[in-house]
Amino acid sequence: MTNRLVTIFKFGIVGVLNTAVDAMVFTLLAAAGAPVLIAQVFSYSCGIVNSYWWNGRWTFQDAGRLGKKNEIMRFVITNLVVLALSSLILYICNSTLGWSVVMSKILATLSGMFINYIASRYWVFRAHSVQGSNPSSDANERSVS
Repeated sequence: MTNRLVTIFKFGIVGVLNTAVDAMVFTLLAAAGAPVLIAQVFSYSCGIVNSYWWNGRWTFQDAGRLGKKNEIMRFVITNLVVLALSSLILYICNSTLGWSVVMSKILATLSGMFINYIASRYWVFRAHSVQGSNPSSDANERSVS
């Protein structure tokens, strides 16, 4: 349980950094007059580059992870899905429901963070399961370092 909490805490710290990168780029682009969805795609892309770097090297570091090729492919797929869903949420909240861009962006970001954590932990950065391991242990728990 302690390892899981440490992993969630690390993911949260990286998430705050990603959100800061995303929000900063989004704000600059929106202030410059870029369309909301263009700003979303570009700012989110900047955040996911930061996310892959820190989550792969710090949050989910583990010698038993799947190979880099699989990991990168899964990371890209996950983030394309999250980008599509968060863009849809942003569009619906802002354009259809009339919410402010800030409130729409907050909901889109929080929704994306939740989906991204689940996918990152159980699919992108998952560890190989070990034959004969303790069945009560979680193969996806990371060692604390």
